[in-house]
Amino acid sequence: MELEAERLPEPVVAAEAPPEPPPEPLPASSPEPAPTATGRADLLLVERCFSLYEDRRYDEVVSVGEEALARLRDTPLSTPQARQTAALWAVVALAKQALGDDVGASVALESALGVAPAEERVMYQQDIAALSYSAAQAALARAGGSDTDDRVVEVRRALAWSERGLSAVPSDGRLRETRETARAAIWPAYEQSVRKLLQRREFRAARRLLREALEDPEIPAARVGPFEELLLSTLGGEIGQLTAQAIQRMQAARDSEALAALRREAGDYEDTLDPLVRALKLGDIGPDREVETRATRVRAVEGVAGLRPLPIRQLPDADDRDEAVPRTETVRERLRSCMEQLGLSAEELSVAFARIQRLCDELGMEERVRASRRR
Repeated sequence: MELEAERLPEPVVAAEAPPEPPPEPLPASSPEPAPTATGRADLLLVERCFSLYEDRRYDEVVSVGEEALARLRDTPLSTPQARQTAALWAVVALAKQALGDDVGASVALESALGVAPAEERVMYQQDIAALSYSAAQAALARAGGSDTDDRVVEVRRALAWSERGLSAVPSDGRLRETRETARAAIWPAYEQSVRKLLQRREFRAARRLLREALEDPEIPAARVGPFEELLLSTLGGEIGQLTAQAIQRMQAARDSEALAALRREAGDYEDTLDPLVRALKLGDIGPDREVETRATRVRAVEGVAGLRPLPIRQLPDADDRDEAVPRTETVRERLRSCMEQLGLSAEELSVAFARIQRLCDELGMEERVRASRRR
């Protein structure tokens, strides 16, 4: 109360002042000395906000507290003022935590830590650790009972909260244990989420999760092989899905919307090639998986070769066929690049190359080349 009046441009009005509001600010010679009033006003404001907190008027605590704290920003503070400012931040943190805003509460506690006198810093560090532990435990509880789609997110959140708390109190045993629990839970969470996505045939989302897991530097060695196998299965499923979609599109290939979809699906096929290359570099492929791996790579390249020519064939006029020639050559170069990057032989890609050669014959590309040479 008094803090708000003290820090705004208007001065405190004495009790014996006349009832009508003063038309002008009082002169600087106020009867209360400014430093004493400021120190007491800070304490009263903290007490007021804590009283609001006890009455569960959390929104008011945040509103009143943050308004006062904003006025104190970048203001040099004496030790008593710093102590009361830190206490006010702490009450705001309590209110935000009660409102379910753990992140906001943590930020408020870190602000309290930043202004607190040296002898009180340990107290706020302990508060940060306690809040982080509570938030991490809540995230793990949600991960255990949530839908699979949210499980990885919640376990990651628990891990982040554990790290946040340990940055304040590195020796906190509860936080260390929580961090290890979260680390152990993240890998089963990835596997369960991926399998759920595969059941729903959401291959791209499954591929994204697997890539995230495999690129984590802390992934246990025992998890790498099974996750690689899941990635290959995911890519195989994605390629099969794209093939089925392409067959459906062929029924209406002259429709402009269908052609646009075919182009997108051809791009989707090519999107699977880079993950395949990365999957091959993640580790040695055992003999039992080599056949499956090579078949997946071949299907991906055949998908590109099967879809890319379709929009080219639908170019309506002979004049447009001039555009088709360089586009076809680009596809052919892409196949040659795939053969090298994916370690496939010309024989394995014979179907893909035959499709492109058939397009070249339809366009009369060889005849065009001979004609251009005669000129």
